[in-house]
Amino acid sequence: MAPVDEAEALAVLPPLPQPADIRANGRCDQRELDEWVQNVDDVSAQIKGIIDGTLTDFEALDHNMAIKERAKQIRHEELLQKRNRFFLYGNEGKGEGTKYKWWCKRCFVEYLIDLPQNTCTRCKQADKMMTQQERRDELMGKLEDYKKVRSSHQWRKDKWIRWKKSQALLGRSRNINYKAWEYWEPDTDTEDEGDPIVPRDNPEFLAMEADIKDRHKKAAEKSKTSEKCRERGNQCMKDGDFVGAIEHYEEGLEYKRDNKALWTNKALAELKVFRWHDAVASCNKVIEYSEIFEDGFKRSSDACFKAFMRRAAALRALHRWAEAVEDLEDAVKLFPKDKEARDLLEKTKAALREADQVQSLQAADATPAASEEAAPQGPVRIEIEESEDESDDDGANGASLSAAPSSLAGLSRSEFRSLLARLGREESERVLFCARRGGGGGGAAAARKEDTRKVDLKHVEEVLEPSRLDEAIKDVERCCVLFKKLQGNVVPLRADVKQLDGLDAQQKQEDKEARAFLRAAAPRAVAVLHVLAGSGSDHHCALTAPAVRHVWPLLACDEWRHPVLELLLEWSQRTISAKAMAEFAARHPEPHLRLLIDAVTTESKENMLPPGFEDRAKQASERFGADAGGAEALDSLFDEMVVGLSKSSPAELAVSILGNMCLPGQSIPAFRDVMAPFRVALVPALARQLKPMNWRLCGRSAGAVCNLLRLGDAFATAVEEECTKPLVTALRDEVGEADTSDGGSQPRSATPLMQALRAASGGGDAQMPGAKIPGMDGSAAKLLAALVNLLTVRPGSAQQLLDLGLLDVAVPVMDVEKASACVAPGASGEDGAEEVAARAALLVGRLLARAPAALSTRREDQLLRHIEGSLSGGRALVRAATAAAAAGGGDAEGIDKQGVERLELKVRMLAILVTKTPGALDRLTQRAPRVEELPDDAAVGQLDPEGGPAICFDRLVSRLVEIATAARPREHVAPDAASGPLSRLRGNLALLFGALCEAQAADNAPPALRGIDLAPLAEPFIDALRKESGGVQNNIGIFITKLAQNPRYKQKVRDLNGLESLHQIQLPRVEAQKAEATRKHRVETDSAARQAEVRRARSFRGLD
Repeated sequence: MAPVDEAEALAVLPPLPQPADIRANGRCDQRELDEWVQNVDDVSAQIKGIIDGTLTDFEALDHNMAIKERAKQIRHEELLQKRNRFFLYGNEGKGEGTKYKWWCKRCFVEYLIDLPQNTCTRCKQADKMMTQQERRDELMGKLEDYKKVRSSHQWRKDKWIRWKKSQALLGRSRNINYKAWEYWEPDTDTEDEGDPIVPRDNPEFLAMEADIKDRHKKAAEKSKTSEKCRERGNQCMKDGDFVGAIEHYEEGLEYKRDNKALWTNKALAELKVFRWHDAVASCNKVIEYSEIFEDGFKRSSDACFKAFMRRAAALRALHRWAEAVEDLEDAVKLFPKDKEARDLLEKTKAALREADQVQSLQAADATPAASEEAAPQGPVRIEIEESEDESDDDGANGASLSAAPSSLAGLSRSEFRSLLARLGREESERVLFCARRGGGGGGAAAARKEDTRKVDLKHVEEVLEPSRLDEAIKDVERCCVLFKKLQGNVVPLRADVKQLDGLDAQQKQEDKEARAFLRAAAPRAVAVLHVLAGSGSDHHCALTAPAVRHVWPLLACDEWRHPVLELLLEWSQRTISAKAMAEFAARHPEPHLRLLIDAVTTESKENMLPPGFEDRAKQASERFGADAGGAEALDSLFDEMVVGLSKSSPAELAVSILGNMCLPGQSIPAFRDVMAPFRVALVPALARQLKPMNWRLCGRSAGAVCNLLRLGDAFATAVEEECTKPLVTALRDEVGEADTSDGGSQPRSATPLMQALRAASGGGDAQMPGAKIPGMDGSAAKLLAALVNLLTVRPGSAQQLLDLGLLDVAVPVMDVEKASACVAPGASGEDGAEEVAARAALLVGRLLARAPAALSTRREDQLLRHIEGSLSGGRALVRAATAAAAAGGGDAEGIDKQGVERLELKVRMLAILVTKTPGALDRLTQRAPRVEELPDDAAVGQLDPEGGPAICFDRLVSRLVEIATAARPREHVAPDAASGPLSRLRGNLALLFGALCEAQAADNAPPALRGIDLAPLAEPFIDALRKESGGVQNNIGIFITKLAQNPRYKQKVRDLNGLESLHQIQLPRVEAQKAEATRKHRVETDSAARQAEVRRARSFRGLD
């Protein structure tokens, strides 16, 4: 279609009415009337002036009259142009009226005239032009369609309501008939339809428009009310009022049933109050809605992930392991990198395997003793019955209490000892003890209907026969209730209520029976739970976690204090149970959390000594005196001391429990809030225990400090002020800082007594059976971990640590052989020498990053020798890791991930030394002589007459080149792996080689530096440049640029098209920088651009 000529369009406009036509019609415009009156006044004034002789300049008079006439003509022309534009470009509208001829469907413009070739003057197209009648017919057709849709909508809704009523008459069912979903309609219309376009003069359309707007308004109001209910429920969750939160969420769901956040939050609150079936039902709603109406779970991935996770938690609590595994697998599919979901999936799979094992054990009835002690059929309740006889030598609970056979209190002492021994010795016995009969294994298909992820509540509500563990938890729950009652934690009677006569004697009898039950059941239940929690099985420990809220109050009893603390320690070392402890402490800090804090802050004999140690030591000393000394008596005394020290004191247990609870507690705001008031007393108490000779509490206190740093700025500030110097002092005395002549290091705290105790505790012939002494593994690892966390949370503390000489302490310990001197013989894992060396290296790396010039020449040589030794096996390690990354098997077996992390750390430290430490590269390449101030008592052998470098520079570079070649990526690095250890290794290697290349190109480069060949690095790093991204790619680009600037490697880079690759990668960034510079220049020099920039900034801020 040819463009429309404006002159041609103007030719079809109606003529502008003239003033003569207006007068002829008997009508007069007010503006023209005013002009005519003004003209009459002007003419009258001019005639009067001529008569009076005051008007003599007739030329000026003619000029003024001409000007006025011209102004009148201009106004007439402007009016004509405005009218022409109005008719030519039309008026914006939706075409719902009748006062127009043509309507453009593309531009939404109404035209009052016929346009040439029926072409829109705005879009220059004619394909979307419609006459007024065509537009009206189209709208009327939409009205008919809308009536049909509305009628169908109402029909389905009525049918759905009738079906619901029929179901109510047939009986309430918690199952949903999926065939009925075809009749389903939401209670509130939430479709975002927008404002309707209707003919304004059609009463049916106007009524329909009013109805739509009214429904939209009501839906918006309900949505706002629902959101307010959600906010109130969230506040109740923060305050710990979970029941109130459920009520608010349910109220919000009455207004908007399809609000997924309300369902998932309600499920979380129901989990907090142990309403497992209700939580499953709430999660079902979210999963059903997404599965049916969103064709999967991707559109609402966050809500569905929460629903799957929370339903899995409820199913785990109900011992429905197969269904829980399926839910967790769906959750991992939505968020594959979620660590909590993956860990819980592995634990649930282990529980499912154990459930299958239980079924085979129960079927074979392989353990006769288990069948004899099996729980009776049906539900079991513990009842305290009256009895006159209270003496039973073989019974543990007394004849005044006739407990049910399933209760631990009903067992005789020999039976209980046998049960406890079997639980500690046989895994199958523990499995049967924790298993419920009647389900829990496979059979997820029975809990779900075909082709759906909905869990059938009827199947889930099937009550399984309780396990022996369930009965033990019931015992401890009843003990908790009775203990609180005996402590007086009951609701007092009102003043106007009188107690009946004879109740005192009955109350005394009940209290007597309660005490008898407590003495029998409480220690037995705690002992059984301790065996299961400490069995090494995450599954068994998680099954005992519901007893946390019943066991912790028993800590107030001095008789059970130590076994309760031991059980709490076992719980605190497992993820699920530790989280349950942190949540319980956050909800009920008094008196439970205070009891733990008091055990740490109160330095009394009862807290600091192991239970019974004082009596044992007194008896041993009396026997030693009676035997009149001698070697055998001394050995016997020493053995008694070791056995007495083999138990942990209450203070040791409480410190470890608090430290372990801080790990899950850091993600619980309520836990951080309840811990804050104890900061003033807790942190100084831990600082007082950070002493090297305090070998029982030093390491535990350092571990607690390490985790307390995670609880917020307030704790971090307190730890920085109170614990920085004690941590460094304790580490110095623990690992020693004075090198011996053979290069070793001996801890100052390794006294003869300590060495003897370590030998007795750590292995060898001197070890006492079952007499492992707590704290003898050494405190170095925990002290280093606390310092690393302190540097992470408080980077500003680096200067204080450097002033305390921490580098001189940590650098020697990076060597595994030297680190082994400060750990117990045979220590491994977190307390082993390898872990101590790794943490020392991490600490040194972070200190060097903060202060590269703080390293002395002597420690620099030690660090370089250590780094060179660490690079020896780096090539094979990196090659295996690169191959695994290319195959997509980063989790494959045989890959030493920690080894790659440690290698990357050593390369990073070397890069800091070469690029930031003053004179380090010159000393390494012998460009400048080494100048070192030796102590006055230095031996002659310590002097280096040649003053050579600490290591061979050529050998160091060749090893680095081998590692860089092996680290060449085989595939493009994924965005989620761009910050992985392999990418960081490439980036640090590029930074290191870039500094060497730049120094090599200098005119005064030393021979050692000129002799190295960096040409083999061009190809792997250019390839890495094309496959990496982010900061790593930037570092590699800098290295390639420096290679191209070096005459020795310039041609090599060109042959490999390195500059072209670098240009393509840097081009978008350079163009963006140029565009920004151009914009700033234009704003500074052009006023119009400056005003446009001001308008853009105001619109960005939301201003008019």
